Amino acid sequence: MRPALWSVAIQAAGSAATFCAALLVSWQLGLPAQGEFGLLRTWTDAGVTLAVLGVPQALLHMQYREAVPVAALRPWVLRYVAVLVGIVAVLMLLAWLWWPAGMPRRPLVLVAAAAVPLAAAHLLWRSLALRDVGVVAYAVLTAAPAMLVLLGLVPLCLVGWREGLAWVLFGAAVVSALGSGWLVGRQAKGTVDTSIAPWSRRALWAVSVETGGQSVLTALSPALVLATAGVLGASLAQIGVVSLGLHVYQLFGIAATYIAPMVYDRAARADRPMSGGELLALLRADATPRVLLGLVALVLLAGGLMPLLWPAGVASLLLVAAMAGAGVLSMAVRLLVTLLLARGAFRPLTLNALGRVLIAAGATIALMRAVPATVAVPLALLLTEIVMCAWLLRLMQPRPVTAEPTRAKP
Repeated sequence: MRPALWSVAIQAAGSAATFCAALLVSWQLGLPAQGEFGLLRTWTDAGVTLAVLGVPQALLHMQYREAVPVAALRPWVLRYVAVLVGIVAVLMLLAWLWWPAGMPRRPLVLVAAAAVPLAAAHLLWRSLALRDVGVVAYAVLTAAPAMLVLLGLVPLCLVGWREGLAWVLFGAAVVSALGSGWLVGRQAKGTVDTSIAPWSRRALWAVSVETGGQSVLTALSPALVLATAGVLGASLAQIGVVSLGLHVYQLFGIAATYIAPMVYDRAARADRPMSGGELLALLRADATPRVLLGLVALVLLAGGLMPLLWPAGVASLLLVAAMAGAGVLSMAVRLLVTLLLARGAFRPLTLNALGRVLIAAGATIALMRAVPATVAVPLALLLTEIVMCAWLLRLMQPRPVTAEPTRAKP
């Protein structure tokens, strides 16, 4: 099998592990536990995205565009991780001292918070590993946290230890950070004299700030939707159902991220901006439709098995259909975003990410006045993706060129 296909298969296995982890918690610990686990996981992911603030993309830019060696970047990443650990430690101490008396689950939340800097370190090390270790090893690093979470949940669910959900997230973050850090250290050891490899911190921060805002807003969207549903009165059991449905929605988006690097590479090398029609031609030429159709078929199969896999009385045809429809549109949105990234259109994409958060949360609030969260959230996400797709298609239309009026000769 070609390395690219191995990479897709390994990353798909990581996505499947994330979905299986949610199902395992639902089966063994109940839907309220899955609701709690879903909130912990989505907010931890949002915290990690905020902590890295686009730095992984900036590290890739420095390696590929600026030809900065890994050994020159590694000491800076070590200092960055140390700062993150210090900041989170201070915030955890303050939270411990001034935790509201009426708010439960203090230890659970603090343990999940401790996983944030470690999971962020893993993302940074993974970015440094891509160029030298290859796409297959990079895919293994990408899938490792999800696999570790699933392995950790198996004994936890067997003994029924609900309090251990946050500890599983923390343990997976520790192992992932140590493993990826060791790999980067091994490949950087003795490869280059860093004293003769100067690089610009200002250039790194410029790229990270441009892309970091979009990443934070994108990661914040599912966490904010679940939190909004909870604030408006949804029970932990209902949040558990919605978080299971979110996995269907996210699987489609993940499928698009597998081919996004290829699309970005082709679009960035093109002499002129690539259109949507040229994108389809590129996908057909590279046999990508077969990969995408296979992934979509697996997702649809999983959706068809939902009534059998979910706990009794939970399956909802409307929820699965709406989540799958929103997921299909999110695939198109991600590829259109990739084309605009290749054009350097950072500001419109930041507005796109902000609009996604506002529309998803606003639609959830409006719909929950009439229907429960298990119906409101899927419909809100479907509406959000429709608006985002239409807006991006309009944004990609070429602007008409108006000819300057000719002046009459005297």
